[in-house]
Amino acid sequence: MKYQVGTLPFVISVPHGGSLEPSSIPNRTCNNPVFATDVYTIQMALEIKKQLYAATGCYPHLIISHLKPSKLDPNRNIADGACANTEAENAWREFHQFIVDAQDSANQQYNNQTFFIDLHGHGNPIQRIELGYLLYYDELILPDSILNTTKYINFSSIKNLALYNRNNYTHALLLRDSESFGSLLSNSHFPAVPSESIPYPEINSNYFSDGYTIANHTCYAAGLEINGLQMELNYTGVRDSPSNRTLFASALSGILITYMNTHFNINWNACQPTHSEIERAPAGKVIIFPNPIGKAELMNINISESNSFSYSIYNTFGKEIKVGIAANSTEISFLNSRVYFIIFTEIGSG
Repeated sequence: MKYQVGTLPFVISVPHGGSLEPSSIPNRTCNNPVFATDVYTIQMALEIKKQLYAATGCYPHLIISHLKPSKLDPNRNIADGACANTEAENAWREFHQFIVDAQDSANQQYNNQTFFIDLHGHGNPIQRIELGYLLYYDELILPDSILNTTKYINFSSIKNLALYNRNNYTHALLLRDSESFGSLLSNSHFPAVPSESIPYPEINSNYFSDGYTIANHTCYAAGLEINGLQMELNYTGVRDSPSNRTLFASALSGILITYMNTHFNINWNACQPTHSEIERAPAGKVIIFPNPIGKAELMNINISESNSFSYSIYNTFGKEIKVGIAANSTEISFLNSRVYFIIFTEIGSG
């Protein structure tokens, strides 16, 4: 699990893009597991982070599962997602605790004006973006007068926004009017459903309306004020190449800012521009910065408590390339400019 701390009012989680297959976690077999990986969703999330930084000087909060879905599905309940494996259960809890921590931080910074995206990729043949608000296709087809009733507002992952937004848009307008999230995407040449041009999905179109994460980390859940959605990205023209990922991420960056300015009361001065990114390890005990690291920089590991940690650095092929002990503040001379994975193990009291 990885949590890259941000200072923007955006929290983005990526549950199904991982490729790590540790032998200590058996493949899931319980309750009809789905093993499909949402290819390039991690790369897409990192590109969105990059484009938001270019636009604002600040980072979104980003939570990533690097475990392959065959080992863990964080978008299901813990029983179905971890299949009673202790290591997988710990990873599941870390993923969801990171979301809670990120949302709490953003809410405090932006007076509860935070937007959450659970980012996925779909394999449906219809090449469009599917936005899940916890409403099924046969509910989205209902007339505005029905969608605007308390019953259907309470079903929605943007319930709080439907009740309180800058321009007094109704729930139905927020779902599919010209200023809806889907319409902003469609107007940027990325067709989306629901939107003004595609107000509801066709019957039997395998539309993805929801998942465990969006149901439990948005205002649909009792006591939460977070608005958000599940975003299912099509492959062709969006995820399929670095240039298309950059094109989409750049458009999405502008859309997110426009959406917040239209519907929320955002004080962008709360964003604190920074030139380095803070990354948290499990339970907030370890902080790593800067990230990414320049050629002449040292990676710094700060330990927030007295215990020491051993660390192992792996390349993307799973080969261990560096080990050591980190305590208090530790500097590591780094390697070539690539993606690496770092595993920390608590080893004792200092």
